[in-house]
Amino acid sequence: MHRGARVMIDLRSAARALGGELAGRQVLCPGPGHSPHDRSLSIRFEPAAPDGFLIFSHANDDVRACRDHVRRRLGLPEWQPGDERNRTIPRAKVSEWDLASVEDDSGPRPRTEDDLRRIEMATRIWNTARDPGGTLAEIYLREHRKLDLPFDLAGPVLRFHPACPWRDENVGKIVKVPALVAAFRSLDDDELTAIHRIRLNPDGSKFDRRMLGVVHRAAVKFDPLGDTLAIGEGCETVLAARQLGLSPAWALGSVGAISFFPVLEGVETLILLGETGQASKRALELCGRRWRKTGRNVRVRMPRSGTDLNDELMESAK
Repeated sequence: MHRGARVMIDLRSAARALGGELAGRQVLCPGPGHSPHDRSLSIRFEPAAPDGFLIFSHANDDVRACRDHVRRRLGLPEWQPGDERNRTIPRAKVSEWDLASVEDDSGPRPRTEDDLRRIEMATRIWNTARDPGGTLAEIYLREHRKLDLPFDLAGPVLRFHPACPWRDENVGKIVKVPALVAAFRSLDDDELTAIHRIRLNPDGSKFDRRMLGVVHRAAVKFDPLGDTLAIGEGCETVLAARQLGLSPAWALGSVGAISFFPVLEGVETLILLGETGQASKRALELCGRRWRKTGRNVRVRMPRSGTDLNDELMESAK
């Protein structure tokens, strides 16, 4: 394959190779040098793009380092001068380009056969999970996160699966593990489209976390929609926000999802649950600008200690 050649990329394979996950037409994954749980790098595969893909770093990482990182992880030839046109964006236009990029990704899109297959898998796991009360899931929340398990969430929003299917990447096989499971529901019709799985150790502590299904235009809806809405990345952050008096509240699963969270009819005030770091800061800026542009009120709630609101809550419980 010659340098600069176009290649057809399968999104699921790309997400796996990059250590990330699908979000609409994008792959959200760790940026170069970031932790495996980071989701600050967005990659969008476009046949017309010089590299075959476009990148956007919520952590403001160097664009060339990100591009080279993606090429290496996907097994593409190393970039050499002359492989591409000069596509540097003028500094004065970067803000407009960022806004247009996330605006495009906030809209609905048709479901593919692979989308439907993953939704079916997520639904099957959800339907075989049970009430989390008195299980490892409640131990995880109460003892390891200092979070309550509200009665109204136990079952409709949060469940426990004692033998949740989980791919062990070390051996390439599916194993059965205990997990806290949260339901992602569509912003459009409230149907279940994905699940968030938190794998638990025998003592109730977290082993790892993964999502399965389609999280584009979906959220873990801890409350019915109101004229005020708080949104954050993780379930723990949003549960902490509710205990701190911020509700209704939804979890979106990733920093990228906050960036392109669509403007919703009926919501007049959006509360952004921030986390420390450049990725969160940039996502809040992009989301906030889009909502303010439509005349909505936007507030930001940053943690007073630690990296997120759950850290703040845990610190106050000491």
